[in-house]
Amino acid sequence: MKLREPVAQVFGKERAVLYEAEVEQLAESNHSKRDLVDFLETYAAPMGVFYTLSMLKRSGMSIKDLKEALGFLFDPARTITKMLRASLPVGSRILDFGCGVGQLTCALALRGFQTYGVDISEDALRTASKLASKLNCRAAFYLAKKNKLPFPDEHFDAVLSFWVFHEVRKDKLPYVIEELHRTVRRNGQAFIIDQEGIAKFENIKSLMKHYGFKFHSEKTLSPAYDHGKSSRAIVLAFTRKQQKSTGLSSSVSA
Repeated sequence: MKLREPVAQVFGKERAVLYEAEVEQLAESNHSKRDLVDFLETYAAPMGVFYTLSMLKRSGMSIKDLKEALGFLFDPARTITKMLRASLPVGSRILDFGCGVGQLTCALALRGFQTYGVDISEDALRTASKLASKLNCRAAFYLAKKNKLPFPDEHFDAVLSFWVFHEVRKDKLPYVIEELHRTVRRNGQAFIIDQEGIAKFENIKSLMKHYGFKFHSEKTLSPAYDHGKSSRAIVLAFTRKQQKSTGLSSSVSA
């Protein structure tokens, strides 16, 4: 595949292998692999030129900030690994909540962490498993069902959620946070990474506190681009407190 090398050069090995895995999965459904590859190699680059020009015009971002934003979006592991290593020893057991197609989960596994990905999409998890196989990494992937995570209590040293919380329905978020609290060890850490202006950070902080997490910090990780607008990628850091969750029966201001 001609696009594999340029993708790897700009967005890293994991993204390049993910490109191959997604092409293969799409070809297994309803496309000829040859036709699909030919189409991408003919149209992707020239289409990308006009799309990128549009991003610069609509967002008003500098070239430097847009490069950083796209690098973070398509290869977040570089920045996130640095952040995690400042707080966790290599070898720590991490849950990637809402792992999607598994790029970040696999990247962290290849960088020395024990990583487990969980998602509600069976299709995304099939791609994630294919990616892990191609990368020869030990990331494990699981399906979440009925607001429950398929892990025992206090199983993880840390939980990580990247670009997911703004997608969770308001009425489901308390269940999500209670399960994160249950599955991370006491004094373990939680990192919620999402987009400023899209994710409701104050509501997330309030719910995390209510369900047994102590808020530590809020930091900017990178510029962000979304639908024509410039923004910032923010990480909220928490620690799981000693006491158990207060439970869903308590009232929470949403």
